[in-house]
Amino acid sequence: MQPSRGLISAFKGVCHLVTFLVLLQAFLAGLFISGEQIDAVDVHEMVANTMFIVVLIQLVLAFLVREWSRFGLWIWVLLLLVMTIAQTGLGYAGRDESLPVAMHVPLGVFIFGFSMLISVMASIEDRLPARE
Repeated sequence: MQPSRGLISAFKGVCHLVTFLVLLQAFLAGLFISGEQIDAVDVHEMVANTMFIVVLIQLVLAFLVREWSRFGLWIWVLLLLVMTIAQTGLGYAGRDESLPVAMHVPLGVFIFGFSMLISVMASIEDRLPARE
């Protein structure tokens, strides 16, 4: 049974929201790393915790629209959730040690690319030729 158009639209919207939140995280990180706005670290932390919840919602939606997705996007979003949990853990661990921070930054870059890929795949699903 195919999911409703509303559910598919909600999934696509959440995909784009996640990508925006990751981009916002990079902007906030730049503000506090540069010393321009030290308080941005607190907002960065709040957005990270919010992002975990949004990615969890994204996973539920991805599972609900799994019949529609030819890319198996629920698996991609599950991997994104695992990376998000690791990223949040590294962020908290980076308060006391430098190695987690050294891993946190490149993982954040990878998460941005990965979330962008999920958004693009979700967007082009409807444009693919019909299944036979």
